[in-house]
Amino acid sequence: MVLVSGDYRNYTGDVNQDDVVDLSDVAIIDNDAFNFATGYIVSDLNYDLWQILLISYFADNNAFGFVQVEKP
Repeated sequence: MVLVSGDYRNYTGDVNQDDVVDLSDVAIIDNDAFNFATGYIVSDLNYDLWQILLISYFADNNAFGFVQVEKP
């Protein structure tokens, strides 16, 4: 989680569930966007049932920030 303007927000973008947001996640998102995928798909990061290229913005930012899961 990260504090943004007084609110705590969750990171997003780990669509392949390997505990790291990286370019492999971005590739999945981009492929679904280019294929106009819709419905309940893992690459739909804002849960609106549409996959558009704008969604890759979320994963791109987190991939370039080296976001990863930390477990005890």
